[in-house]
Amino acid sequence: MTDLVERFSTESLLLPDRGARVMRPRLRTVDVHWHDYYELCLVVSGEAEHVVNGVARPIGRGRAFLLSPADFHAIRSIGPEPLGCYNTVIDPGLMERQLAGLGRPAVADLPWHTDDFLAAEGDLRRLQAEFEEPRLGGARLIESLVGCLVVELARHQLVEAAVADHRPGVDDELRAAVRYVDRHFREPISLADAARRAHLSPNYFSERFREYTGSSFQLYLQERRLRFARSLLAATSLSVTEVCHAAGFNTLSHFGRAYRRRYGTAPSDRSRPASGPAPGGLGAVTM
Repeated sequence: MTDLVERFSTESLLLPDRGARVMRPRLRTVDVHWHDYYELCLVVSGEAEHVVNGVARPIGRGRAFLLSPADFHAIRSIGPEPLGCYNTVIDPGLMERQLAGLGRPAVADLPWHTDDFLAAEGDLRRLQAEFEEPRLGGARLIESLVGCLVVELARHQLVEAAVADHRPGVDDELRAAVRYVDRHFREPISLADAARRAHLSPNYFSERFREYTGSSFQLYLQERRLRFARSLLAATSLSVTEVCHAAGFNTLSHFGRAYRRRYGTAPSDRSRPASGPAPGGLGAVTM
């Protein structure tokens, strides 16, 4: 189906043997959208309001953010100067190797934000050059540079390897399967799909998944979709039907029942979220 909120993809932005690309846009307004890749952005000039998953925060020189494919966002510049930035598109496979190397399923902590990341400008310039001027060993160097950037940003986020997940019996393949669900929840994925990622039979994977997450596979998947839908309802003017399908639900009736059961109110009632205030931001984003 056609995306109802604009979605950008690696197919149009990355080369097969280059896992990351840096661009230097100057932005005025960017409507609500999401990607099938990770996005790392460092602001070097201008100011803007940045709305991520319905929550607004100011961004300006030195500030940086890292978004996953599960996040959506919009940008509206403030003042006469457009927002100048290093905008980095990162292949999911490459990024998830770096996140896994931190010693924890760090994707669950995304998005990341920091107020002081200007020291990374040199690495981003080099990363841009490696994509634009391919040379011997370029793919390896690109991966190394991305790894350095992720570590530095994680340190700014106080995400440290010392808080690694030490639960017994939790292996990297199971963590990878959970990350797969976190990244693909809007798609029609199944228990069997995720089990294949962990190289386990569906029945055994189901048991292990529940032990690891505290939830069944189907409930975990539905919760990811509901959280995404709730943020879309708060941050955009999309109809309930559009949000239903954008979040990965097949039918409006199923979406409505699940939403009411989870939040105690109908998805059409945007003015009265059930648990806590609605996410902040631009409301209906019309940029």
